[in-house]
Amino acid sequence: MPPDPVLRAAAEMTGLLSPLTCGLTLQYGIFIRTERWAERRLLVHELVHTGQYERLGGVRPFLDCYLRECLSVGYPMGALEQEAIRVEREICGS
Repeated sequence: MPPDPVLRAAAEMTGLLSPLTCGLTLQYGIFIRTERWAERRLLVHELVHTGQYERLGGVRPFLDCYLRECLSVGYPMGALEQEAIRVEREICGS
């Protein structure tokens, strides 16, 4: 969990980070659990998020949008997460 109290609270509130989290993208940094690294689908999914960071203009705009979606419609139903799932399926199959 993040040491920053605001980020920690957001992570706990949204449930985005937990012992079950297998991947996380922070702009150009993609973190994938060691035991999941060989999963092409997961890397494709996280690369979509990298593209979203670029499209939205960086870390702050992405997180503002992504966290708002998670809090309003719930994870994984937000538009950004759904886009990552859709592209992952298009590239890797259902």
